[in-house]
Amino acid sequence: MEPIFDQIESKFEPEPGQVRVELALKKEKETRALNNSAGLSWLLIVLFLVLLALSVSMFREPVVPDVAGNIGSSVGPTPDAIQPRVYTVSYRNGVFSPTNLRIHAGDTVRFKNESIFPIRIVGDDLVGFDSIGDVPQGSFFAFTFAAKGIFSYHNEKNSEESATIIVR
Repeated sequence: MEPIFDQIESKFEPEPGQVRVELALKKEKETRALNNSAGLSWLLIVLFLVLLALSVSMFREPVVPDVAGNIGSSVGPTPDAIQPRVYTVSYRNGVFSPTNLRIHAGDTVRFKNESIFPIRIVGDDLVGFDSIGDVPQGSFFAFTFAAKGIFSYHNEKNSEESATIIVR
């Protein structure tokens, strides 16, 4: 009779074919795990794309018919439909306010002299941008900007008193 220790040890030794089956089962489980994770990745990508499409459709600008009834124009005025505006630049205590003004082509800027001394406004880079004489206290000089660009101007009596008009 075999000793009990030898009997127990022989029960736990795998047969040669059994090792191959266990390795094949282990590889199949790993392959399934990889396929499941790849499937999960694709599911997340598809879910992300669906959410992205929903957010784009919810947050886009609404499309409405324009004056002629054509569909396809977005809400809001087009650049051609913007009416010219009038802006005021004040001059007081040697300072133009606002110092930098942004306007659109076709807009008019009124320069109001709130100082006790007369001023003369002269453009640095735009031909014709000149008050052609002094602007007395409480008076205005108006200029319409037709061209786009950045235009500097100053008080001819003190060139350090300057400002800029930005025309879009």
